[in-house]
Amino acid sequence: MTPCSNSTSLPEKHLSSNPDTIHPYLQKALNHPDLVGAVALFNPSPSPPTTWPRLLPSTTNQILLYPGSFNPPHSGHLATIEYFADRRAQLTTVAFFIFCDPSSVILTKNKKHNSIILPRSLRNTIFYQTPELTQLISEGWLHLLVGSMESHISYLRVLTDFLNRDGWRVKLVGFLGGDKLSAESPPHLPPGELTAWGPVDEFLVINARRPVDFYTPGADTKPRDLPGCAAWEREEEGDETELGIPWVCRALTVPGEPLIRFRASQRSASNGVSSTDIRRIMCGVPDERLYEDLKEHVLGCELLVEWLEKYRGKKEKMGSMVDSSGQ
Repeated sequence: MTPCSNSTSLPEKHLSSNPDTIHPYLQKALNHPDLVGAVALFNPSPSPPTTWPRLLPSTTNQILLYPGSFNPPHSGHLATIEYFADRRAQLTTVAFFIFCDPSSVILTKNKKHNSIILPRSLRNTIFYQTPELTQLISEGWLHLLVGSMESHISYLRVLTDFLNRDGWRVKLVGFLGGDKLSAESPPHLPPGELTAWGPVDEFLVINARRPVDFYTPGADTKPRDLPGCAAWEREEEGDETELGIPWVCRALTVPGEPLIRFRASQRSASNGVSSTDIRRIMCGVPDERLYEDLKEHVLGCELLVEWLEKYRGKKEKMGSMVDSSGQ
């Protein structure tokens, strides 16, 4: 895969200027012989971040991966990113990577109203231009990763391994939405399909942003055990009120039997945003109502509506051409 044209490399002169941050390792991983031209960091701005999170020498640092269709990016996604940004110190998260699935992957997903797929460059642009996220990008904490399903995880694995070899304790953590782990199926099968993630160190799931089906706040004293996983065990550590009670199990049906950590909160702060409803609006609402119906739910509404109107116009024109050629 060719890196996107609006991605930038980190200037060579900066590579040794922040030895106790993730900064010098980002470009080092991009320059890995197996990854050159296959993965990139989306950053239309020619200026690198002005500050970088410090790597912590006395604890394990986390690199968190948040992948998804993001078709389109919406306020629920923003709330999840902000949730982790507000708690990055407690979770010792030094970098948070968003990965938008390639369009070809979204096409394979059996979802309602999935006929309109935004270009990945547009999805990344919407994230990049969202003011709350622009700030996190400028701080060197949030990153938009572009690549294939294989190359993006390879990049993060290489990045993590480089850091560990230099003496930092770092682990690569895959974030699972509340609907990606289920009491109805083992973790290697849908909806989780954890095997497809590749070599992450462990997974994290929370119910603070979206309910899970294996734990009911107020009713359950512990999570219900999952098929294909070891029994949940309580972890002894602090911040229970802020982050939720920590539980851990192993995914026994996934190669390497990675850990799954669950933070059990007593309430879910889901804002009720439905990706299905948003896609229904994108597919069926007239042009004149698009902005009004989408503005409370999506990020980058003006960009999205502008693209949708052009897309519909092209589609209508092509339909007219087909009709006229058949007469």
